[in-house]
Amino acid sequence: MVALRDVTLDLPRASSTAILGRSGAGKSTLVSVLALLRTPTAGDVRIGDVSAGGLDPIGRAHLRASEIGIVFQAFHLEPAFTVIENVMLPWHFAPHSERRRVARNWAHEILEILEIGELAARRPNQISGGQRQRVAIGRALFARPSLFIADEPTGNLDEETANGVADTILTLPARLGATVLVVTHDAVVAERADRRLTLVRGRLGPGDETR
Repeated sequence: MVALRDVTLDLPRASSTAILGRSGAGKSTLVSVLALLRTPTAGDVRIGDVSAGGLDPIGRAHLRASEIGIVFQAFHLEPAFTVIENVMLPWHFAPHSERRRVARNWAHEILEILEIGELAARRPNQISGGQRQRVAIGRALFARPSLFIADEPTGNLDEETANGVADTILTLPARLGATVLVVTHDAVVAERADRRLTLVRGRLGPGDETR
């Protein structure tokens, strides 16, 4: 069975693109390929001037860690860590990249950008679902990725909270210069992106509306 067929996708720098699709359309496979979690049987993924197909597993892992931030429908926060410690989690996998104080200051800055700076010392079970999703977004942004992927980021949230999270994600190109890809089944969320595409039976095409 072929999950994706002849998919060509160019994501302009500092823009937002939404991909709509029903269950079984191939969205999860597309996300895993773009996030370098799965190697396609044909074709390649390029980030900037770097071809992921030409890298060994260690090189792919380094490229993913340095250039890609990803948020899933589930928050995957560490319950024993505070909010700021969760945002700083990527630093522990590259502790020599910068001093802890500098890393912590950057984490605080991210929380302020996401308008949850006052929650830094709380733990995940002490904040709301929308706030937990913002923490997950902050963690994904910690390494200053050039590509930010959100996979069904509002699926577990009520409408009002989902709208707030969508606003946060879709302003990242203007705020941080990140290229944003949102994969969703929610047309209301998708229509806020700069561009909207649809995935049907593994094939990618124009959405009902593009801007």
